[in-house]
Amino acid sequence: MKESPESEETAQKVTQRITDVGYYYRAGDLELGPYTAQDKEDPKLIVKVATELGVEPKEILAAHLRELTRPTTFNEVADVLGSTIRHDQPTKLILFCAMLLTFTDEDQVNVLMSGESAGGKSYNALEVASFFPPEIVRIIATASPTAFFHDAGNWDENRKVLRVDLRQKLLIFLDQPHYMLMERLRPLLSHDKKELLYKITDKSRGGSLRTKNVIIEGYPTVVFCAANFSLDEQERTRVFILSPETNPEKLEESLRLSIVRVGDREAYKNWIDSHPRRRWLKAIVVAIRAANIEQVIIEGQEDVYKRFLATHPRLAPRHQRDLPRIVALIKAHTLLNFSHRESRHQGTIVADEEDVEAGFWLYSLIAKPNELGLSPQVYEIYESIIKPLLMENEGIDRKTILSRYHEFYGRALPEDKLRRDILPALEASGLIAQEPDPADKRRMRVVSPDVPPISKLIGPEQNRGLIWGYAQGEKGT
Repeated sequence: MKESPESEETAQKVTQRITDVGYYYRAGDLELGPYTAQDKEDPKLIVKVATELGVEPKEILAAHLRELTRPTTFNEVADVLGSTIRHDQPTKLILFCAMLLTFTDEDQVNVLMSGESAGGKSYNALEVASFFPPEIVRIIATASPTAFFHDAGNWDENRKVLRVDLRQKLLIFLDQPHYMLMERLRPLLSHDKKELLYKITDKSRGGSLRTKNVIIEGYPTVVFCAANFSLDEQERTRVFILSPETNPEKLEESLRLSIVRVGDREAYKNWIDSHPRRRWLKAIVVAIRAANIEQVIIEGQEDVYKRFLATHPRLAPRHQRDLPRIVALIKAHTLLNFSHRESRHQGTIVADEEDVEAGFWLYSLIAKPNELGLSPQVYEIYESIIKPLLMENEGIDRKTILSRYHEFYGRALPEDKLRRDILPALEASGLIAQEPDPADKRRMRVVSPDVPPISKLIGPEQNRGLIWGYAQGEKGT
């Protein structure tokens, strides 16, 4: 049975706190520090601090253990990740949660980092992955549809198959894989079975084609980084869709950090390696892995369902994958505080109300675009640029959108990206429709999906009324 916070505090002779500057130790009214990471590597430090505080050395070690296993929050994790990832709070937190779930038996999730070039997609993924043991991380620059299955496999002579063990592995694709590979990975991303049999063709030494059987074992955590905004429906429902922020404040802070990073690479690396709070978070990740927690149990399942239903009164098939994502975030928060959660039997812990609140809060930050199958960046373009224009006009052409984008963001948006990626994605989600421009049938214009064909409208005033009603959530008549 756990001690109450009051009794724990009374029993503690020494407390430790960790800041970006260093480590502090307190006993009574006396506090010593800050001590650097290099100081802590000195075996004499524990005795020195204990002597100055008037306590036993074991109290210093106990204080360190308590700090490592104390409760924490998503906000605190985001603050630590912010040492190298400026802003991007939901993005870096969900990436961290996804990677944390790698250590479970079946709760792994998939993430798609989608956004414009140089926005920080792969940077965010790699920075978060740096907190995890390197032996579980596989970084893949590119892979052909068959090469992925050939690599890192062991031949099973008895069954005449190639076995690829992906249990508790973290796969990061730095670019969007070939569409055929994405298609072949769908059963794996959906967690259809723990063992998946793939039949692939391979060339023999003589040049003829032959069939090879490959068995994929286990569920990995998969992160894709892609500049392409247009996604297949089957991929959109299998992943968290995240985008790095590109607002001026984030870009300014990122540029400042970039100067520090490339200005003196060795000094930057030393700073990263010795950063006290980063070391603290890495130690937590190691502790979670060592705890061998296979399952996180959520007991208030009906309450979670009713809470989801309250904001989703009209259920759709894709919600069968949206709700499990909330559950995944709840479980990740539970793992983060595993030493303060009840364990019913070996390898399991039970989520509490605090975990449920944290999961719903984090999901709410990306819920709208994800449930529409859009990257947050595309949804932001719709909310900031296209939606206001549709409230002002019965229909808008691409040049108007490009001009407003440049005015709003202070940079150009390539016309082909708008035409090929952004508008099709918005149309597929039902936020817009495209139709020939009545003034020039060779051109397409963007309209509200609730606007009837132009030939059936009495005049522009009625058209504008329909657009305004749609924007306000009303039904057109």
